[in-house]
This record gives sequence, C-alpha cells and structure tokens, in this order.
Amino acid sequence: MTITLQQCRRFAAALLLFSFAMVSGLPAQDHAVSVGVTSANLASASPEQASPQQPGADVPPQPGPKQLTNYVEAGGNYLGLTNNFGYWAGGYARGVVTQGNNIWNAEVNGQHEFGDAGVYLAAGDTYNFNPDWYGSLTAGSSVGGFFWPRFRADAFINKKWMGRKQLITTFGFGYYAAKDVHRDHSFFLGSTYYFTKPWILEEGIRFNISNPGSVFSPAGFVAVTQGRNQQHYITVRAGFGKEAYQLIGPTVALTDFKSQTFTVTWRQWVGTNWGFNLVGDSYHSPFYARGGASFGFFREF
Repeated sequence: MTITLQQCRRFAAALLLFSFAMVSGLPAQDHAVSVGVTSANLASASPEQASPQQPGADVPPQPGPKQLTNYVEAGGNYLGLTNNFGYWAGGYARGVVTQGNNIWNAEVNGQHEFGDAGVYLAAGDTYNFNPDWYGSLTAGSSVGGFFWPRFRADAFINKKWMGRKQLITTFGFGYYAAKDVHRDHSFFLGSTYYFTKPWILEEGIRFNISNPGSVFSPAGFVAVTQGRNQQHYITVRAGFGKEAYQLIGPTVALTDFKSQTFTVTWRQWVGTNWGFNLVGDSYHSPFYARGGASFGFFREF
C-alpha cells in the first residue's frame, strides 16, 4: 500500500486534533507517585527518542517512575539531515492506562522520512507480577513508509533489588522485520538506579544480529535524569554503537557503520495534571548528521 505525503499530513493533523480533543475532555484527578518504590508507576517507556527505523542502534529507554501511568500525549517533530538527505517530520499520539496489575500503552506515529511517508502503530502491556518482578511486551506494525518495520516486537523482564528497591535490572529480547529482506534478533541487558535525591541513572547495551549475513551490531546508551513527579524531569541520554543497516530507500540501505546519538528530554508540568514534553535530538554517522526536536502536550487522568 502506498501513502502519499499529503495523505500522511492529513492523517497526522486529524490524529493531533483527535488527541487534543481527548485531552481536553478527560477528568482531572490529583495523584502523587513516589519515586523508585511503587510498582504501579513502572510503565513501559514512551518511545520519545527511540525510532523503530534503526533496530541495531536505538536502545529503548527502560521503564521507570518518570514515565506517567495514566495519560495521553500528542505532538509533532521536525529534524533536518545533512548531505542532501532531506528532512524528517511527523506527528504522534500516545497514551498509557493502568488497570490493576496491567499498564497498557499505545501509540500512533505518522512520519515523513527519506522522501516517503507512513504510519506506525504499536501497543503493549507492562504487568506487575509482584513487588519485585514486572515484565513488558510491545508489538507494532505499519502502513506505508519503507523506513518503518513490517513488524516489530520487544519483550522485557525486570527485577527490583536492594532495601528501597532502588536498583532495577532488565533483560530483553527483540525481533524486527524490515520491509526488505532484513531481519533482526536482539538481546538487551540494562540497569536503572534511583538515588535518594531526585537523580536516576540508566545504562544498557543491546546485542543485535542482522540477517542476511549474520551481522553483529552492538549498541549501548547511558542516561541521567533529574527531577520529581508532577514537577519536571530532565533527561540527558547518549547512545553509541554499530548499525548493521539503515534503509534510505525501498531498495537502498546504508550498511555496517558506527553512529552516535545525543538526546535531551524536558518533561515539564505546567498545571496539576498537564504539561509539555520537549525533546532535542542529535545523530551522527559517516553518511549524514541529523538534528531537530519534537514537542508535545500531555494530560494525566
């Protein structure tokens, strides 16, 4: 199925209008979440800086209390690329709802990249087995856009340690089916530590094997977050590693290269139950550099 740029823009506009209508109609409720202790606030991470376009390079941020558990968010992004690679632009809507031990999440993302456009849809669940263990499963697919995956699935299992349960270790597995012949299988190891003061340290590494060719492309990240729930969160994240391939056309791919990313995320509460999310993103590879930002509004309920 082929989606034109005009159709993608219309879809993104309708998506944003629908999402803002949802936000304005939601009832406001005051609720506080303690950092690093309760399991109910350990939602699966929003993919604010994790694009399904690059399975070997982007390691998704890990679950943590800085993620909201009952909210909707909508926004857009624009990134410029060097070396005549054009620009990326799009709009998104996502939401998370808690029901008992389940934390359900969903997103819709319409993007224009490398002269093509498409829409990615994903949904998942984070389940709290007990006070120490929780796991998550997310699956997604797309319509149009050669750069989006035909299918992607990621599963994580997490364990909380120490007296305050301030240390979380994570093991994960991922499968990525591109819209060409490439298929990826990956394993993830990571940890998150919550200090007594409002600081969070995250780190992780993904071991990815891409076929055809059984190309090994490990990648990792380190992230530091400062802030408190219903005030603000500022996250600085650096990613580095190897990419087995990156599609820049329906039959054209950049292969076997190193890349680096640097992202700053600012989530700010403006009112009791709403605020904005601003993400600045920078990417560098031997082929091009990419830089830009995304901006969205969120509303808790």
